[in-house]
Amino acid sequence: MPADQAPPLPPLPTTETRAPDTARRATRVRTVTAVLAAIPVIAAVIAGGGWFLLGLSAFIAAGLFEFYALARRTGAVVVAPLGYVLAGALLFLSPGAKLLVTSLGAVENAGPVRAWLIDVLDAGASKWEIALTLTVVAPLVALLFRREASRDRLNGWTVTVVGAWYVTWLLGRIGALRLLDAPDPAHAGGAGWVLLVLLATWGCDTGAFLVGSRIGRHKMMPWVSPGKTWEGATGGFVAATAVVALAAAGASDGAFGLAWTAWLPLPIPAWHVIPLGAAIAGAAILGDLAESMIKRDAGAKDASGAFPGHGGVLDRIDSVLFTAPLVYYYAALVLGLGG
Repeated sequence: MPADQAPPLPPLPTTETRAPDTARRATRVRTVTAVLAAIPVIAAVIAGGGWFLLGLSAFIAAGLFEFYALARRTGAVVVAPLGYVLAGALLFLSPGAKLLVTSLGAVENAGPVRAWLIDVLDAGASKWEIALTLTVVAPLVALLFRREASRDRLNGWTVTVVGAWYVTWLLGRIGALRLLDAPDPAHAGGAGWVLLVLLATWGCDTGAFLVGSRIGRHKMMPWVSPGKTWEGATGGFVAATAVVALAAAGASDGAFGLAWTAWLPLPIPAWHVIPLGAAIAGAAILGDLAESMIKRDAGAKDASGAFPGHGGVLDRIDSVLFTAPLVYYYAALVLGLGG
């Protein structure tokens, strides 16, 4: 080669070589983010009480903030401050007050301030219902005083109130699950039920993503979410059912020979495993699709960029908003574990 001639440049990567690398990087980012986010969540679930309520409140506040941001993109006049008050009232109607009481200890051993707080929290739901009623009415009254011309006040009132119910009431069933007692010493209680919701939902999401991204061909609801396929839904069902089966079986001697992985089984009858797994998978997928519909109406791809590779807080809890009530009412009404 002549001295004045530069060596040939290496060929540019083709689309075929770039696509697998991009997919692998995206999967790595999703995995790392999921693991880092799961650690404090699981720790709060195990701790229970005030720590669990603190984490639950943070997720509700962040999810509601993102919901209101999406609503504003549609032109709705949102009365966000009153929406947050409504969310707080909903959370403390049930189960927030009970979660806080459990962290404050017995009233007999409490000082005067702590005893007063316990008495207030134990006073019953009737007092909280006053705040709940006011925060439903107050946003509508507040919109009366907006002088600017707008045809979106009705939408603003609706999304202010319904947004708080959508995020707070549905996610609050996680707190209600955490308060469930074990039916006997041989079975797990509230923490086990919450972990079932989280792990089965995450398992469904992961199974649907892995299967759907590889062999997904038949679209489920392309007018809402073009990426969801029936093949992916099948993968989600298998993963969710496997988690339910593990939760029902337990591992009193530790899984894989590791003593620290021991956990008590949940009181789920063997013949409930497949129907419950299918129900959780169905609820998780519908919750994901419902939030996709909200984002599509708002013209947004993600609720925010809080979790790299996953989107925002609302993107991470959208399925749990549907699976948590399902599992709670299953445990309370079908198994009779509700207090």
